[in-house]
Amino acid sequence: MRETVQSRMLNAVYACLLPLVRMLLRSGITYQQFDAIVKRAFVREAMAEADTRGRPANTSRVAVKTGLSRKDAKRIRDVLTAEGKSQSRTEHEHHSGPAARVLHAWHTDALYLDARGQPVDLEFQGEVTSFCDLVRAVAGDVPPGAVRAELKRAGAVLELVDGKLRAAKRYFVPGNVDEKAIVTVSGMLYPITAGLAHNADPGRTTGGFIQRIAFSDSLDEASASDFRQWSRVEATRFIELIDDWLARREISADKLAASDTRVGTVGVGVFYYEGSTAEEAIKLPPTQ
Repeated sequence: MRETVQSRMLNAVYACLLPLVRMLLRSGITYQQFDAIVKRAFVREAMAEADTRGRPANTSRVAVKTGLSRKDAKRIRDVLTAEGKSQSRTEHEHHSGPAARVLHAWHTDALYLDARGQPVDLEFQGEVTSFCDLVRAVAGDVPPGAVRAELKRAGAVLELVDGKLRAAKRYFVPGNVDEKAIVTVSGMLYPITAGLAHNADPGRTTGGFIQRIAFSDSLDEASASDFRQWSRVEATRFIELIDDWLARREISADKLAASDTRVGTVGVGVFYYEGSTAEEAIKLPPTQ
């Protein structure tokens, strides 16, 4: 039974990760960078769970709960503890991909700079310093042709009429990342998942948060189009009503600072969705 629950949970999370990873790839974020913050999240949450005597979780228990090595658990735990004491955050571990490393070296390594400190145009391959040499120096056995294609696709490298390659950008961002996507991840996705975790917590001592969805998988194209427009109007009207209600009850920053009853941020979110279900998403072949 436990295996079934875990399998279903992992499948649900996998489906949610697909669009998230799509955004990460567009931002030039690699698996290694994502892996680093996932480890931090696992260790942080494991640290937050006290043992049966109410004591903070030690390194051994964190390692057992997360499946990480004790060495990794201790390292990450020490970093999180230090951040908590200093009330500041350190940079996430840097594990940039081959394309980003190539651009970085092209702009910083004297071998690939001219007298003014600017990146020189490079032959793709040849006896002298070339793009292939650069890729091999910083990206190991990654095919130079694949790196060139990815950099060209991102507009970071231009291929000149003489066949040489020119660095057009200093930083590698493979897609046109909408700043609103970042705001949405933190401003909407986080409250949704935090609310799910709260509602699913068997040990919670407060009431559940409302999380409802109305959907249909039996609309034709015309009705779906009508619903898309109608729901935008009605959802906007509803959110404005909520916003007005909250605004009438907000207190000044001074009163809020002096209050000992502040509960944190409260709010209601509305979202529209059109596409496959989570169950269907994990069965679909990767799109080209």
